[in-house]
Amino acid sequence: MAPSPAGPLSLLAEGPFRRVWLTGGLISIVRWIEFLTIGVYVFELTRSASQVVLFTMLRLVPMALLGAVVGAVAEHLSRRGLLLGVLGCGIVVTAAQALLAWTGRLELWHIALGALMSGVFWAIDLPVRRLMLIELAGPARAAPAMGLDAATNNATRMLGPSIGGLLLEFIGIHGAFMLSACLYLCGFVLLGRLRLRETLNRGALLQILPQIREGFRIVAGDRALVGTLAVTVVFNVFLWPVTSMVPVIGQAQLHLSAFPIGLLMSADGLGALAGALLVATRTRAVHFRRLYLMGVTLFACASIVFALSPWPLLSGAAQIAAGFGSASFATMQATIVFLSAPVAARSRAMGLVTVCIGAAAVIGFLHLRLLTDLLGAQWAILASMVEGLLALCLAVLFWPEIRPKAPFVAH
Repeated sequence: MAPSPAGPLSLLAEGPFRRVWLTGGLISIVRWIEFLTIGVYVFELTRSASQVVLFTMLRLVPMALLGAVVGAVAEHLSRRGLLLGVLGCGIVVTAAQALLAWTGRLELWHIALGALMSGVFWAIDLPVRRLMLIELAGPARAAPAMGLDAATNNATRMLGPSIGGLLLEFIGIHGAFMLSACLYLCGFVLLGRLRLRETLNRGALLQILPQIREGFRIVAGDRALVGTLAVTVVFNVFLWPVTSMVPVIGQAQLHLSAFPIGLLMSADGLGALAGALLVATRTRAVHFRRLYLMGVTLFACASIVFALSPWPLLSGAAQIAAGFGSASFATMQATIVFLSAPVAARSRAMGLVTVCIGAAAVIGFLHLRLLTDLLGAQWAILASMVEGLLALCLAVLFWPEIRPKAPFVAH
């Protein structure tokens, strides 16, 4: 693949882009610290794999409910203001959880409420910040911008779980929550110093519902877009939820403690970082669909190896491969949808991506919880991966517009 004409290094040289990018990195570190610490903590308390799935699922419910609304609202309100609101609320929520844990009053319902609030933050952050990054980069550099964002997210997937496991094992869960509050505060200061000229049209907020309906209509009229979102649904129903099983497999099957489990989850981030950097620096539009489908397939196959592996090193290698696949998928997902949607509807299209991710993941976690109760964690992963590969084949058959050799048309 030939290098992109304007790669990610040119973006990092631009101050506004760099501030939004760094803020996203801090938010992502918090997300992955909490992902690991809450999974391990809940499993230690309950010894229930399905409970771990349930607590992870709570983060996805707001994405399903709010994604389309956020995508439409972001066209009329200050995106910087929305992200500052996310960061400010994040400081309050994580600091409160740290205080409860430090005083010995932290209960499961506190963790559940915090997970639900984190889902609200994610539902706002994901479409708004990605849209800001792409707009600051410009359409010609959309793929490098999304590749850089994915690389950063995946670098934090490597860093966050390791930090979370270390804090949980040697300090306690209150240390993880306190660090999260500090990282949110750093992001708030960083973004607060950003100055952007934003064209706002608050009066059009009264037309939000018609605009959401129009966004659905625009996407529904484009078979390539519908097929792309169908693959998103497949990935989030059958594949991505199994990442919540890493703490369970690490403890129950590989007999690891919190810090080694954090390293195991970090291996996923290492592979994802490599995949995202490759996409950011070497990809062209002709490869978008191929990378999108390849990423889903690689993730599924690697997860099967992870579920069957009795050795930590092999499990880590499988996690690296799965991370590479998920990065290829995630980067191409945002890039394809943004460039395929009409310019006037891009914010709403990105909001619909969030809806698909959230709604499908909620269904996926319920599905995985049922499989876990029936089969156990290991066989639940295997069954879900096989279902996902079959669903992917059906999607490619039904929507030939998303096949690797189908032409890619950007607006």
